[in-house]
Amino acid sequence: MLNSLNVHADNLSSAFELEGEEGQFEYLIDVGKNGSDFNDEDKNEFNKMSGCLAQVWIKYDKKKGVNFFEGDSDALIVKGLVKILTEALSGLTDLEIKDLKHDIVNKLGLGPSLSARRQVGMMAMIDHIKRITGVK
Repeated sequence: MLNSLNVHADNLSSAFELEGEEGQFEYLIDVGKNGSDFNDEDKNEFNKMSGCLAQVWIKYDKKKGVNFFEGDSDALIVKGLVKILTEALSGLTDLEIKDLKHDIVNKLGLGPSLSARRQVGMMAMIDHIKRITGVK
């Protein structure tokens, strides 16, 4: 859940200390490569989100009142961001999803290395997740 966001934030911080922004990008690419097995069948218009320059698909399932997400992208860095966000938000209830704020993106500590467009894209992912779960 959101604890995984803190783990990724710590890893991204360490990568930045060791290798600068390039280290953070490499970390995101590695996370994306180790992502879920998102089926091509799930790359459809319903799961496709808008607000990101890259193509991004996020699907969800609900079990016993808890939401679980998987996602994919056609861009390696964005794929890593999608993986981090879907992993962090999986396990949350509708109320917890509804209460999410866009500033959750800042917890990753990417700052200047995450372009304004990618930040907007991550905020759009949060909005998309709220929409597909029906809380927005």
